[in-house]
Amino acid sequence: MPASRGLRKRRTQEQWSEIFRRFAASGLGKREFCRREGVPLSSLQRWRARVGAAPASLGFVEVAAAPAAPSVQEGWTVELTLPGGVSLRVRG
Repeated sequence: MPASRGLRKRRTQEQWSEIFRRFAASGLGKREFCRREGVPLSSLQRWRARVGAAPASLGFVEVAAAPAAPSVQEGWTVELTLPGGVSLRVRG
């Protein structure tokens, strides 16, 4: 058996979800985060596809509407900007 096989660390889906929470909070790139955490980049990418980039267990964020300006007569717009430059805009 190759010596490197004994060094492999198996992680559960819950452990990978925690790694993704730390990655999201770190502000680091994938390579730097993996180097600091001792996680193989290939494993991070493979598990990201399995459990998702943003696990549902991250929690909820409360969103409150600001009071409308008196001059606004009709319609509304909600815009959500996500990491990576993705935006979601809803108008009513």
